[in-house]
Amino acid sequence: MGVRIQNTCLLLSLLMVACLTLSGCANNRIGNKEEVSMFRADLQHSGMYASKGPDQFNGVKWKFKTEGPVRSSPVILDGILYIGSDDQSVYAIEEESGTQKWSYKTRGAIKSSPAIAEETVYVYSDDGTIYALHLADGTMKWSYDTEVKDEIRDKVDYWKSSPAIADGVLYIGGGNNTFFAIDTATGTLLWKKSAALNDYTCESCPPPFLHSSPAVYDGVVFVGVAGYDVGKQVEPGTVIAFDKESGEQLWISDILNGAVDSSPVVDDKAIYVGMRNGGLQSLDRKTGKSIWKTNSIPYILASPALDQQTKTLYSGSSDSHELAAIDAETGEKKWSFKTEGPIHSSPATDGATIYGAGGNHNSDKNLGVIYALDAITGEEKWTFRTDANIYSSPALNNGILYIGSDDGNVYAIE
Repeated sequence: MGVRIQNTCLLLSLLMVACLTLSGCANNRIGNKEEVSMFRADLQHSGMYASKGPDQFNGVKWKFKTEGPVRSSPVILDGILYIGSDDQSVYAIEEESGTQKWSYKTRGAIKSSPAIAEETVYVYSDDGTIYALHLADGTMKWSYDTEVKDEIRDKVDYWKSSPAIADGVLYIGGGNNTFFAIDTATGTLLWKKSAALNDYTCESCPPPFLHSSPAVYDGVVFVGVAGYDVGKQVEPGTVIAFDKESGEQLWISDILNGAVDSSPVVDDKAIYVGMRNGGLQSLDRKTGKSIWKTNSIPYILASPALDQQTKTLYSGSSDSHELAAIDAETGEKKWSFKTEGPIHSSPATDGATIYGAGGNHNSDKNLGVIYALDAITGEEKWTFRTDANIYSSPALNNGILYIGSDDGNVYAIE
């Protein structure tokens, strides 16, 4: 136990020194060329990577074939990429060569993205179980059964919640309306809470569900909630803030214009969420009250990316077929790029380029398309097509873009 505390203290000291000396850390650009270890790059879910992506397309470095669609998003640590597949397996893949290091078979499809901490990779499977696997060889450390075996609600409900890890605790939405906090070392439940839709009642409706991935900031966990009223075709949503230590509900936002499937993005002032039928909304981080909302980019399933230096959000729409830049302080649209089809993937950025992905409705084959756009102007830098739609979100490391596709492949693009 003493060794663990000493190692933790040493790590914290090193991180403090790094934050004081590296401009990337000082600028809130989480991650570096060696480490990208959770969904959306950091606990704030900014989608902002310190490591650059490919500024121009130089080809496919490698692709790795799984036995099912890949809707999970990659995370990278120490030269190894970790990702799940609908073939029920989580894979560890050599970042340089694309060769498999190990795989672990669960009992359900993996539509969640892994998280890494303390020499362990954590992944949530459609079998309702959270698995903690040893980073070195993929053997199981522990598992936790959430007892949630919820089915995908409808045809546009593509993902499950991805774990966020902070201070030795794993936070995740288990589906249905239950949110969990689990000790990462032992797999012991610390607390769980039920979600609700503020001031919304519907006796015939199914309970709200939590497929949003939680963001963590300043001692608070933020998660989106989605409701679905089959009879009225209403999709109410809300955002809930929990104290990360006790699980106490700090606030719940008013009913939003649409269900929140996407994961919240948070900075020092606000939370930003995309909604079905409801566009993009900014909420006060401390109260949950609305700051602004815009329907200029409608029907958002995935999470926006946030550049805190330029105060710009980047988001894609599944209905209007566009990638857009939005002023984070006002909600005004800065630019828009028309895509070939719906954008289901959460964009990533390195500050200079925006990387988004989705489908191509102009093709009988419904190909997947990856877009690289200039962050300032929205002008196209390059595109690349896969053999099927893309729901996975890109990760950037060492000048390479990594992403999964429904064609069953994981791609490394340089």
